[in-house]
Amino acid sequence: MAAAAKRFETFCKVESVNKKLGIVFGWAIVSKEDGDDYYDTQGDHIPQETMLERSAEFMLSTRVAGEMHETVDGEVAFAFPLTEEIAKAMGIVSKKYGLMYGYKPSSPVFAKFESGQYTGFSIGGERLEEVVVEL
Repeated sequence: MAAAAKRFETFCKVESVNKKLGIVFGWAIVSKEDGDDYYDTQGDHIPQETMLERSAEFMLSTRVAGEMHETVDGEVAFAFPLTEEIAKAMGIVSKKYGLMYGYKPSSPVFAKFESGQYTGFSIGGERLEEVVVEL
């Protein structure tokens, strides 16, 4: 039996808004927090290796972002995948692992982040559901 595709969205809080650069910083994906696998509000978990592979594909191809999953608005200026392995190699100590993100939206959308109307990033995608087949 083939795996079924499932839409997902994960929401991550904005950590910093840089007015001078017009860039919003935060975690686009969280894989682990405080030593435990991180599950979003829909119960989805994105393993560190999957995050690393998919974020590389994204940054090498599209790098565009959108407003509310509807309108393309701006680009991803920065993305850094922080896995436990990368953190150790770089001498970084962290309680959180995933994809750190710097998004440069249009001025009107940036103003929504700056005012607090928008408080986070919602990353949407599609993944294959694991299907267990008993023989």
